[in-house]
Amino acid sequence: MKLALNTKAILWVAFFTALGLSFNAHATPPDAVAGKVKAQACFACHGENGIGISPEIPNLAAQPPLSLTYQLIQFRGQQRKGGAMETLAMTLSDQDMRDIAAYYSSLPPPPAKSGNADKIAKGGQIASAQYCNSCHGPQLQGQKHIARLAGQSQDYLVTQLKNIRSGARIDMDGTMGSAARGLSDEDIDVLAVYAASLN
Repeated sequence: MKLALNTKAILWVAFFTALGLSFNAHATPPDAVAGKVKAQACFACHGENGIGISPEIPNLAAQPPLSLTYQLIQFRGQQRKGGAMETLAMTLSDQDMRDIAAYYSSLPPPPAKSGNADKIAKGGQIASAQYCNSCHGPQLQGQKHIARLAGQSQDYLVTQLKNIRSGARIDMDGTMGSAARGLSDEDIDVLAVYAASLN
């Protein structure tokens, strides 16, 4: 079982490495202005300002563009499930995805949300112990293909962490799955509160 998971992780890494090389070699540069036009269908849920219209919908503002592009590719390829996202992503070309990602990444980050000070402190301790900043950045602002968690919706983060922990959502290289497996529901809750408190 462990060998199968490692093989799957290696295949994911190889796929996205090849994809990144392909983007760099042949792609037209991303266009945020064109991306805003192409993102019109996204506004109904993610907002024109990149802030989800409900707590279950992720904020896309200031996400690293490569992270957004990879998520769209996963939805299009059915590796990731998310309501209507698979259907919407099926209609997008690679260039559409890069342009939409450029648009949302150019927006100001979501505002930090106030929360219970004890939960924020505990969440910060768990984030440090789990080395979350080694991938997500010092203030969980995201980098390269790694998602921004700072300012993200608490409800969305809780759901995604639980899905990653259970295996319902498979991450690209298995790193998040390994990290999430040891988290309790309380750990996940305070991590989400902590991440939401950052900007």
